Amino acid sequence: MNRKFISLREVGRQLHIPPSTIVYYKDKFTKYIPSEGGEGRRPRYPVEVLEIFRRIRQMFNDNWSTEQIERELALKFSVLMNDQQCDQSYDQSVSPKDFIDLKGVLSRMSDVLDNQSLFQSEIRSLRDEIAALREFRLDREKVQREEIESLKNELASLKRQFSGRGASGGLDFPSAEFLASPLVIASGGEFLGVQGKGKKAFSLENFVQLIERKESDLMKVETSWRQQDGHWVLVVRMEDKDSGREQDVVLVAKRTVTPSKNVVTEIIRLNVDGNDAPDALLLTLFRQLRMVFKD
Repeated sequence: MNRKFISLREVGRQLHIPPSTIVYYKDKFTKYIPSEGGEGRRPRYPVEVLEIFRRIRQMFNDNWSTEQIERELALKFSVLMNDQQCDQSYDQSVSPKDFIDLKGVLSRMSDVLDNQSLFQSEIRSLRDEIAALREFRLDREKVQREEIESLKNELASLKRQFSGRGASGGLDFPSAEFLASPLVIASGGEFLGVQGKGKKAFSLENFVQLIERKESDLMKVETSWRQQDGHWVLVVRMEDKDSGREQDVVLVAKRTVTPSKNVVTEIIRLNVDGNDAPDALLLTLFRQLRMVFKD
C-alpha cells in the first residue's frame, strides 16, 4: 500500500506552528516521530505525524513536563513507532555494513539542510514583518506631521480671530500680517533683515517661536502682548526652574514702510531686565540670526 508523506515545512504550515518550533519538537522527541529515508536520503515523514506534532503542541501549551509528554507519546503513538522500527530493521538488514557510517553522516547532513531551509523561511517571514512595521511607522510619522500642520493652522486662525481686540474686552494680539512681515532693525539709515532658504524672510513670528522653543522641564517661558502708543509690545518672562533665576525681555515693534515700498515689522526697542539693548547689540543679534536662519 502506498503511504503518503509530508515535509516538516508543510507540517508547520498546516498546524500554524513556526518552522523553528517544529524543528525543536522534532529534535526533542525524535524517537517518537516516525520517518523514512535517512542514511544518505532526505528523511520523509508520514502524514500521521501531523497528529503527533499537534498533540505535542497542545501538551506544551498545557505546561506538561517533558517526561509527561514522552509517556503520552509512547502510549498513544506506539503503533506508528513499531512500524518505523520494523522498516528500519529491514533497511539495516539489507544495507552493506561498510557504508553504514557514511550513510549516517549523509543523513545528518540532509537533516541539517532541511532545518536550514525551515529557518530561512522563518527569516524571510520576519523580514516581511519588519518591512511592514517600517511602513507603518512611516505612515504614522506622516499622519503626525499632518496633525502638527493642522494645529499650526488652527493656532494661526485663533491669532487672526483675536487680533485687533483690546480695550473693548477682548485679547490684545498682533495681526497675522504684522507677525509674518519681515523683521528688521534700522542701522545706518538702512533696514537690516534676515533672509533664509527659499528667500523667506525672518519674521516676528519666527522670533517668537525661537523664544517659545526654550520652554522645557528646566525652563518656564511666558509671553504676552499689549499695545502701547500705536506699537506692539511683546513681554517675555523666562524662569530657570532649578535656580529660580528670572529674566524679562521686552520687545517693541511697529509697522514700517521702507523707501522701496516694502511693509516690514521694525524693532524699535529691546529691553533686557530693565536695560535697553544698544544698537550694536541688536546688530550682533541679527547677524547671529542670519547665520542660524539661513541653514
